[in-house]
Amino acid sequence: MALILKNLSYNNLIREITISYKPGSLYGIIGPNGAGKSSLLKTVTGIWQPTSGLVEWNGKDLLKQPREEISKTISLVPQNPQLQFDITAYEMAALGRYPHHEKHLHSLAVERGLKHADAWHLKDAFLSELSGGEKQRIYIARALTTEAPVILLDEPMTHLDLRHQLDIWKLLRQMAEQGKTVIAAIHDLAAASRHCDELQVIHQGRSLTYGPGPAVLTDKLLKEVFGLLRNEISF
Repeated sequence: MALILKNLSYNNLIREITISYKPGSLYGIIGPNGAGKSSLLKTVTGIWQPTSGLVEWNGKDLLKQPREEISKTISLVPQNPQLQFDITAYEMAALGRYPHHEKHLHSLAVERGLKHADAWHLKDAFLSELSGGEKQRIYIARALTTEAPVILLDEPMTHLDLRHQLDIWKLLRQMAEQGKTVIAAIHDLAAASRHCDELQVIHQGRSLTYGPGPAVLTDKLLKEVFGLLRNEISF
């Protein structure tokens, strides 16, 4: 089923955004710094309560449901999460099970999440020992362990080298192919155009347009929103 935003607003950071995200697709949210990409993700997950509008799932306003129900539906991989104490990769992935109460499924779900993220071999390592790319896999494994049908990611490629970026893109594609709705805030326009099924352009808190990359990233939009010319980007 689709995740539907209806006139979603949060103060002046997000303004009347309406869009439908369908399962089995990889969406890229793009826009200049400060456009509202991260704000949108935080509002969709209920970290910030909307000032108006709603997030609809299965015919209901999702953000009016209990916190556990929201967490079972949407899992967010934040940008540069800060840890107050060091834990193992397995323990981090296991945090994704907190909305669930089926204890007998706990270890199976954690193992499945880590293996899907190609991180099972890291299960006993402490996060402080891991590279940026390895840590990102663990955070994605935590989202997978939740078994939520909708996965949101805030700049998942930040601080990763090209090899690790390509690995993460491959993983996001696999998640979409398995039927999940995958939505990622991305600053790299060329990569977003290459890898995402659809792009959503956010500017000054509003959703300007969305659709396939070649249709969205026109010369006019690139100049007006990003101050760029097409020949300055390697698509």
